[in-house]
Amino acid sequence: MTQFRLDEQKTSITVLMVVLALSSLGFAVLGLVLVPDLSLDLDPGLNIQLEVARPEVPDLSHLGDVWIDMGFVPLQREQVYNVQRGSSQSNQVLVQGQETLVLVPERHDIRLSTAVLRLSGLFLEEGWMIQLEATEHGYTIGFWSRVPGSEERVLAYEWHIVLLNPQNYDYYYGGLISVMGQPFDPKGFIKGTPEAPVLALIIDDWGYSTVAADPLIAYPLPLTMAVLPQLDLSQEASERLYAAGHEVILHQPMEALDTSLDLGPGGIIKGMDSSEVKDLLKENLASLPVAVGLNNHMGSVITADHETMTTVLDVVKELGLFFVDSRTSTDSVVAEVARQVGVPFGVNNLFIDNESDVERIKAQIRAGLALAQNRGHAVMIGHVRPATADALWEMIPEFLDSGVQLVPISGLLYNE
Repeated sequence: MTQFRLDEQKTSITVLMVVLALSSLGFAVLGLVLVPDLSLDLDPGLNIQLEVARPEVPDLSHLGDVWIDMGFVPLQREQVYNVQRGSSQSNQVLVQGQETLVLVPERHDIRLSTAVLRLSGLFLEEGWMIQLEATEHGYTIGFWSRVPGSEERVLAYEWHIVLLNPQNYDYYYGGLISVMGQPFDPKGFIKGTPEAPVLALIIDDWGYSTVAADPLIAYPLPLTMAVLPQLDLSQEASERLYAAGHEVILHQPMEALDTSLDLGPGGIIKGMDSSEVKDLLKENLASLPVAVGLNNHMGSVITADHETMTTVLDVVKELGLFFVDSRTSTDSVVAEVARQVGVPFGVNNLFIDNESDVERIKAQIRAGLALAQNRGHAVMIGHVRPATADALWEMIPEFLDSGVQLVPISGLLYNE
């Protein structure tokens, strides 16, 4: 059955092509606008009269403000209509509609289920017969309605309500389409240029208990989360982040110029034997099996040390991972060594939350967006802090209006 778009006015009918398969009682229509009867001349000796019926369905177009009042921003609305053979009369066909509405939550603590149940109650009060089903990323409300001229009820309209999240972001906002069952990016050849800018945002220091955790885990746009090793909450945090669709990397502690700073467990210090560095790094990575790469926590001494970074990146290459230079030192040799070893690497462009002030963080995020728009790509790093979480949630409309696509850091690596 071919899907097609139906003019909202439905005042005249144009049939461009109809292929009737009597065995399966199905047909494909390239263009259609509704009238009571349809005569199809398939060949000089065959004339078929089809009655096109459209069951009554609710008007959902006016609900935009309702969703906003409930804390959701409508991002995308798409309607398609199917034509199916009616069951009660051999010459009747039914027009059945489907709509997909993609919503973005304005806050982390609002629940789509509450809003959907509220709307369902309103539809029931208006006399609609509905069915409600939970789906992978939201809900579907089906509207049952009588076929014109009969008492038969059919599923006349399906309303798919989808909540934007990191798992479906590429499809609903990133521009991916399905080709032969596989995701395809028609803009892939210009991604990372000013024509299709991209931005990776890394959130460091996961593993501690913090009130910022839940808002960041629930963030509807894709982030990369850097988890510290061997802390009480490290593994739990990595699993929750991975389940939410965010990319997870190891936040590897490394010695800083200020040696009084506490690295925490699993840290690499200059002068360690290479075998000790390798064993420690592998142990840290084994404790976070969902990690696909790593970046440095502190590390201004280590990232400037050619010998230690060679040992680190040898392990990274052996395990098929990547390394992101947080750029805590202007003397970093990460890019040089990564090219020598043959390891994919990324480079941070700016930190967004050196000051824990929401407005200052938002200003830094805007600077990162401008950088991505100007040169096509940018990388930013923030931390698991309440002000950072608040700023990111408040910036969602600007992210979506910027034309800059958020991507995991694995999508912004240098490979040579």
